Amino acid sequence: MRQRTPAYIFIPLTMFAIILAFTMVTPVETVAEPGFKGMVNNLITHLGAVVKEGIVWAVVAIALVMLLIINALNKVVETQKFKKLSAEEQAEYLAESKIGYFTRLFSSASKKQSAEEEEAIIIDHGFDGIKELDNALPQWWLSLFYFGIVFCITYMLAYTFTDFADSDVEYVEEMAILDERDAKWAEANDITIEGAVNKSNDPAIVEEGKKIFTQNCTQCHLDAGKGGIGPNLTDDSWINHENEDLFLNIYAIVYDGAPHNPQMRAFGQRKELSGLAIEKVASYVYHINQVEKTLTEADGAAAPQGDVVEAWKQK
Repeated sequence: MRQRTPAYIFIPLTMFAIILAFTMVTPVETVAEPGFKGMVNNLITHLGAVVKEGIVWAVVAIALVMLLIINALNKVVETQKFKKLSAEEQAEYLAESKIGYFTRLFSSASKKQSAEEEEAIIIDHGFDGIKELDNALPQWWLSLFYFGIVFCITYMLAYTFTDFADSDVEYVEEMAILDERDAKWAEANDITIEGAVNKSNDPAIVEEGKKIFTQNCTQCHLDAGKGGIGPNLTDDSWINHENEDLFLNIYAIVYDGAPHNPQMRAFGQRKELSGLAIEKVASYVYHINQVEKTLTEADGAAAPQGDVVEAWKQK
């Protein structure tokens, strides 16, 4: 008679498998991280969300009661089978039961069958001199097989009748989480004109400012700020000069709008751009005005508009 897997092994494993199954269908407001560290963090996050659900503990409690009942029934069946064994077989079974479960598990991996044992389970057919043994499948293999079936059924039901694993839904949810995170970060770290710093000497900031400029400003000022509907931003002429410092003047116009040009939107006041984004745009505009070549009408740029501010001339 074979030894049973002890209750202290299969009951916790079954409980854990149930909880893992719930991680597939429990919504979590988080963005998945890549790599092995991300996988661990994602698992911990999902498990944390699962254990907060009351339905999970209800299912676990019901499953625990059922497993305890099954374990009790197995003991009854085991007792009845034990009574039918011979005295020698009973002694052998009792001696084996004193060996630890994990010791038996590891030793079974290298244990070889005797000639008598092989003769007892050999199948009475073969081919080309090759015969087959009617070995029982390993318990760990069967456990993984059954767990795979349960996992597959749960996954298919969740995918069919819920939003689980729907890439479109996951994308929308992830973007919402990222937007909320960015909004909170901007609110906590945003700046006003008093905290703005000219970073035109930082290539990374200038490049980021160029991207923001391209998305929001090229409709009027065209590529590289050469001007179209809006004025040429690369020459020495300025329509608006609200601040003595050129960089802060650019920042103020982008944030508050242009007092002499109502078509220039107040990106900061309208919450279209954060103070940090405006700092990057102002750094980029300062860069193309003070560092890069002045674009003229010969280059396809707009003609100068406004007044020349001597202090703001290109160095």
